[in-house]
Amino acid sequence: MNFSNREPNWRLLHPEDYFHHPYGHTWNTEREIEIAIALRWLERNQQDVVEVGAVMPYYQDNVKHEVIDPYDPRATIRDFMENQDLLIMNVLSISTIEHIGTTDYATNERQNIVDEDAAINALKQILDDADNCLVSFPVGYNKFLDAWVEENLDKLKCFAYKKILWTFNNEGGQTPHANKNSEYHIRTDTPEGVKSLWNFYDNVKSIKGEKYREPFPAGNYVLFIEGWK
Repeated sequence: MNFSNREPNWRLLHPEDYFHHPYGHTWNTEREIEIAIALRWLERNQQDVVEVGAVMPYYQDNVKHEVIDPYDPRATIRDFMENQDLLIMNVLSISTIEHIGTTDYATNERQNIVDEDAAINALKQILDDADNCLVSFPVGYNKFLDAWVEENLDKLKCFAYKKILWTFNNEGGQTPHANKNSEYHIRTDTPEGVKSLWNFYDNVKSIKGEKYREPFPAGNYVLFIEGWK
């Protein structure tokens, strides 16, 4: 069988493909995977694109698609997603769904879920209405969303990345929060000071037990959903 004419798997990233950007120090978080994947998805979907949650405007110059976000000044549609028509649209959403129904953007609280069904309903709206989608979120942040996805994984088209390595230069035995004037400061604020590695899974059978901020900073397991099967 001749494999030479097969299209490369755009979902598969190698370490040299990780996306590094000073905003949010992406090399320390799941953003180094999510933005790299999102850029590839946008290359393949250039028409009728709408983004739920203002993320790409912080990493991409001259964003051409509409961005729905009730809180972010970089959004082009300052409204809630449930008020918008997503029919026949290509919908992109990066680490936004898990925050819906929480107090994250209204107060200084973190991971305080006030509406257990909000994130689930938002994801279902995208899955049911969009012509095509790419939705990512870190597993372990919203336990109600995680539980619904776990129960419906067999119905979802998805892939995942799991962080298996995150290490930094600890010369002098200091912590990542050492004085920046120190000769041996651990440069977690530069990509050169950190090494990370993610495993790719194209067949996700379960997300149970995956945690947020454990054992590494931020998201450790990122699920990408492309729609219903």
